[in-house]
Amino acid sequence: MKLTSKAVIDGYLNPEYGINTTDESRIKYGIPQRSFPLEWTDVPEGTESFAIICMDYDNVEDEGVPWVHWLVSDIDKNCRALEDDEASKGTLVQGMTSWALPYGPYEGIPKEYIANYGGPAPGRDHEYEVEIFALDIKPELETGFYYNKIRKIAQEHAIDKAMLRFTYKG
Repeated sequence: MKLTSKAVIDGYLNPEYGINTTDESRIKYGIPQRSFPLEWTDVPEGTESFAIICMDYDNVEDEGVPWVHWLVSDIDKNCRALEDDEASKGTLVQGMTSWALPYGPYEGIPKEYIANYGGPAPGRDHEYEVEIFALDIKPELETGFYYNKIRKIAQEHAIDKAMLRFTYKG
């Protein structure tokens, strides 16, 4: 498979999909909410659904943990793209991001903002990895699932995967 995004130019994610957006209404509780578009091709036979995991491993230096920015499950097997801001349309099965941490500045953030796309908000440049998995099952998860659930499903049921890496300027 191949995964691309027209929001990634020369290896950098367009600032509008993170904390540096010019549209402050797209930031809720300090969380950028406008998801970037994705497209995938070369899907293998036997695919029953897709799942997406977006991670920031550079966050380990800042907060001691990798950061989960977006989890999507149960994407229809015939789908080949997610549109600009698709996360906010209420049509995706989305998991809990790391904004769900129950302490410090993250305490008390409503679920609708953390079981959603939670865009980049680094204080310095960070590299992000978006993986799409072609699964041989449809997991039938519900919005609010956690990373460990989709990770285990991907380990056991991925028949192919693709990765897109980009940097977001902090």
